[in-house]
Amino acid sequence: MIDNNYRKMSEIPPLKKFAALGNFNNKLKYLANYLAEPENWYYDNPNLLNEEHKEYGVLYQYIHHTFSKSEEENSLLINETNAIMNTGLLTTSGEEIFMLFSKNNRLGEQEWFFDSFYRSSAHEIPENMRGNLPRHIDYFKNSPELNYFDTSLKIFYNMEHIVKDNFDRLPLALRQLDKSLIVTILNASAENMKMRILRNNRIVVPQYYNKKIMYLAPLKFGEETLPLAIERHQQSYRINTILTPGMAYCNARLIMKPESNWLIN
Repeated sequence: MIDNNYRKMSEIPPLKKFAALGNFNNKLKYLANYLAEPENWYYDNPNLLNEEHKEYGVLYQYIHHTFSKSEEENSLLINETNAIMNTGLLTTSGEEIFMLFSKNNRLGEQEWFFDSFYRSSAHEIPENMRGNLPRHIDYFKNSPELNYFDTSLKIFYNMEHIVKDNFDRLPLALRQLDKSLIVTILNASAENMKMRILRNNRIVVPQYYNKKIMYLAPLKFGEETLPLAIERHQQSYRINTILTPGMAYCNARLIMKPESNWLIN
């Protein structure tokens, strides 16, 4: 979906190290439009200048991160001729969707070739692998408590630092004000947000970033909603940064489709 020129092997995404992907864009479009449950996969990210890259950008990120997590957890099913990954997505009829890889016979390339996405009942899924198809990734399997935001812990933040580092992500109406006034306004908004979280912790949405479960919370400014990225420490939470709505949705969608009414794509 997004062709970057990777200068170092460490910069190449694990999926691209593992397999030759063929026309990955077309395979993503097939997955989104004909196989998976209907969903808006548009990635509203200011760093993506190409509209084609944005159209299925969230799906691109989702598949790449799901593969990385599957490889990390040894959740790929591999034999002599094929490899299979559970995408975590479902068809409209509730069938699981898998990525199927076959041995790559082209010398000098990756060991595997990505054939396509298939529903679990597809004839293309090798019969000798059907009994052991991998389960979908469960990000909360080992720490189910992280699925919920603990309102007994305090939330700390340095709004002056957050505003300085994320000035370009603020609404235009805020950016036109004096910076000290911006900090004062957002401090008041953050305190209001903390009161709302105490009364309903489900407005906080889990996200996956840097191989960790973190959180997103809505900071209100008039009609605008600024997604705040929150990290848990041992006995407290800290607000780290402001994200764009597109970035926030993409990070949350790596785990599950957000059901909160403030974080929509």
